[in-house]
Amino acid sequence: MNATLNKRSLPPKPEARKDNPVNAQYEERAKALLRYAMSQKGIGYEVLATQLEKMGIQISARGLENKISRGGFSSAFMLQCMEAMGINLAALPR
Repeated sequence: MNATLNKRSLPPKPEARKDNPVNAQYEERAKALLRYAMSQKGIGYEVLATQLEKMGIQISARGLENKISRGGFSSAFMLQCMEAMGINLAALPR
């Protein structure tokens, strides 16, 4: 059997999410949106952590601050935070 026929190309190397400029841009926007919502509601990290805990989400105020600061959180986490702050995103047009 010909050795060149058995050769497979290597899969592409994975790229870190943060290295992709598009992802980094949207992570910054998500972080800014969450911080804006917190400021508009007058809610700090301590209060938000307490509200999240009432929903069954265990995170300290410091952990919350770090997570938001990094900006790489999930959309589920964003929705949980919005709900914890009493912001109803279901009312947005689809």
